[in-house]
Amino acid sequence: MTFEHYLALFIAMFLVAVIPGPAVFAITSASIARGLKQGVNMTVGLLLADYLFILLAISGLAVVAEVLGSAFVIIKYLCAAYLIWMGISLLRAKPGTSITEPKMQSTQSAVLSGFLLTLSNPKAIVFYVALFPTFVAIENMTYPDILGIMACATLAFGSVNLAYVYLGSQARKLLTTPRRLTLLNRCAGSVLAASGVTVAVR
Repeated sequence: MTFEHYLALFIAMFLVAVIPGPAVFAITSASIARGLKQGVNMTVGLLLADYLFILLAISGLAVVAEVLGSAFVIIKYLCAAYLIWMGISLLRAKPGTSITEPKMQSTQSAVLSGFLLTLSNPKAIVFYVALFPTFVAIENMTYPDILGIMACATLAFGSVNLAYVYLGSQARKLLTTPRRLTLLNRCAGSVLAASGVTVAVR
């Protein structure tokens, strides 16, 4: 792949990343409710799923998606249930307090939730099935090309998602009074639950 190919792919990935979707709402709400670390861990999971999509796209994602169609449906509903559970947890948090991070919200759980979120994201599936092949000559792929594509994904998707995470964590710092924290939990919980419902019905 030439520099022009990488640049075109990066721009396409960046534009796809900027468009808000369930993943953006989920990581932003998680960062607002639980801090920067939670959002960063979820972003790592998002990127790992993007790497998997890249490998599948190169090896024939359409065929894999057809064979594993039911598995993708299961993943979608698992992700939706997880987001709804997170939202309800925030909505049920004690008034005036910020929900503390329970055992299920460990680093591994946050990474896994981000991973499942991308796997169940229709926007990601459409991009890698329909748009990705127009930027990449899949039949002529070399290992350096694959690493270069993953680097593009890291820079494009990672930078945008981390920007949303940072904005969410900064908003959290402004909400220091009990009343504001209660409002924060309710807003973040509602967004997370709504994102879960969106993932389930799409």
